[in-house]
Amino acid sequence: MAAGLTFDTDLLKALGHPLRLRILEAITEKGEASPVGLSREFRVPLATVSHHSRVLRDLGWIEVARTEPRRGAVEHFYRAVTRPFIGDTQWQRLSLPMRRGLAAQTLRDIFVQAARAGGTGGFDDAGACVARMPLELDERGWHELSDMLADVLRRTDVIQQRSDARTSRRPGQGTSVPGSTLALLHFRVSAPTESTELTRQRQRERPRLP
Repeated sequence: MAAGLTFDTDLLKALGHPLRLRILEAITEKGEASPVGLSREFRVPLATVSHHSRVLRDLGWIEVARTEPRRGAVEHFYRAVTRPFIGDTQWQRLSLPMRRGLAAQTLRDIFVQAARAGGTGGFDDAGACVARMPLELDERGWHELSDMLADVLRRTDVIQQRSDARTSRRPGQGTSVPGSTLALLHFRVSAPTESTELTRQRQRERPRLP
């Protein structure tokens, strides 16, 4: 499972609470964000978001990009120092509940965003992709496909960096370039039931009409 492009053992600490992953993903996606803004977006108390933001800062995953005075206080805006990546080896080091929790949270975010895009024309343009391909892979094939998808993410990050250079994108500054989301899903499915197998067998044995 992958979510970006750099792994460090400190990421295991960063993922110790699901809210920290949401904060890290939001800051990476937005370019920069403040706990105040994320608190409103997530509908989570500001003190909670601020605490987990400081944890991510102390672990080196985010840094202060700028500050702004707000009614006698100072609002801190953070930017991501590096984009997180969890390779297969590191993914296995996470506890099973954490793996399932992170997967469930990511899937919820994907489905909500994809459903919204589907209703507002996000899949209308050429180049948008909605595809599903059932597979039956042995272990070697499973890992070959996993490696290929990881490479897609690495190449995607390079494409993003080149696009940033062309559009002079800076944290906290908007551009005329539309946003998009790449979501990759490859997962085990439960074994087919006997009735499903019989149906497939009958379909294979059914004579074809000329």
